[in-house]
Amino acid sequence: MSVSLSRSLAELAKPAAILVALALAAFAWSPARGAQPPVRTPVEVRTQPTQFIVVAIANPVTARPAAVGGTAHGYGSTTNYRVSASAAAQIREIMRQYSLTLVSEWPIEQLQMHCVLFRIPPGTTREAMIDKLRDDKRVLIVQPLNEFESATALTFDDPYAKLQANVGTLDVAEAHLLSRGAGIRVAIIDTGVDTRHPDLAGRTQITRNYIDDDDAVFRSDRHGTQIAGLIAASPNNGIGIVGVAPDVRLMAYKACWQPSAAASGRCNSFTLAQALADALTAKAQVINLSLVGPSDPLLEALVAKAAEAGVIVVGAASSDPRFDFPAKLPRVLPVGGAEDSGADGAGGILRAPARDLVTLVPNGHYDFASGSSLATAQVTGVVALLLAKDARLNIERLRELLQQSTVRHDTTRGPFLSVNACAALAQLVRGAICNG
Repeated sequence: MSVSLSRSLAELAKPAAILVALALAAFAWSPARGAQPPVRTPVEVRTQPTQFIVVAIANPVTARPAAVGGTAHGYGSTTNYRVSASAAAQIREIMRQYSLTLVSEWPIEQLQMHCVLFRIPPGTTREAMIDKLRDDKRVLIVQPLNEFESATALTFDDPYAKLQANVGTLDVAEAHLLSRGAGIRVAIIDTGVDTRHPDLAGRTQITRNYIDDDDAVFRSDRHGTQIAGLIAASPNNGIGIVGVAPDVRLMAYKACWQPSAAASGRCNSFTLAQALADALTAKAQVINLSLVGPSDPLLEALVAKAAEAGVIVVGAASSDPRFDFPAKLPRVLPVGGAEDSGADGAGGILRAPARDLVTLVPNGHYDFASGSSLATAQVTGVVALLLAKDARLNIERLRELLQQSTVRHDTTRGPFLSVNACAALAQLVRGAICNG
């Protein structure tokens, strides 16, 4: 969805200067400006990921579209960035030389690369094909189609759990006296989001779907809805819950799917790369990655590009040593559950509540959930509060503010550490006092 001027000409009997100003404002915010149409994910890619590899080649020239062996998707967007004739020719040669089948492709303007998803030929292992392509000088990146999953988010049915204890731990009420995240553009790269939920309605500025064309499924996805709720649920509306940063502009990028309502979200290198690139094109200021997975050269290059542009990436940390992405990247704010921190913390990981949190679920409902996914969302919200006070804050300064505002909590389950939103803001706002 983008901002548009939808009034009829008959209604627009206003000075031309006002109309021009409104039109320019709409264009400045338009999320579709320069973005490629989403490349959908075939079902076989989701069910048999080991049969596919990701290859990227140089595509530095802005050019007219060139078909790749007759299998290219049409890139009918407003951007001038297209696959060049030379890149298209190289793809055809690579396909022929290695007996690969092109499944999907997409030019990545931010990296000046053309990215292709190939199916490997029968009788060939993925590892053997990658080894061959690593020695091909035309290939900049070759990697498995890695899989990622939402950092554990389990639901609970206990109706007597303490409602939104996390709001007190983070000192959200007092923080809102200083900032509510007004106007900060926050990209959620996850499953879909119930954008019609009463606590989110009218709040999502962009929706993009790289999985399929099913809007109903997009709105029925649970994990992304939980994340969006903790970041931005509307306060003081007589219903539901309050988000950490309720005045942000949400951008929902569906790069993950849920095999079932109770399952974790699943993503892959190709869908996540599209979402990251589109979030950069739309000038997101904060990107929330409540997911974990292995090292991935393509995604790491895009996160590095985001850091260069001053975009703050907040990522879920995992205790599994196999999962380096995204939290172990040096230009990412890593987040883990407060309840796992103990009294002293470890590893420079930022902490926020992660157990028994009430949040949104699809179809206008609420439920309890747990997991570092949810801790990540809350820290994303705190980052938005801070950026709304000073948009010039870089990741180093934000990390410092968050670490210095981390507070010890002694509970019956033992001590833990958590970021405190008001204490972080008080470091920026002269005379601010936090009583929590």
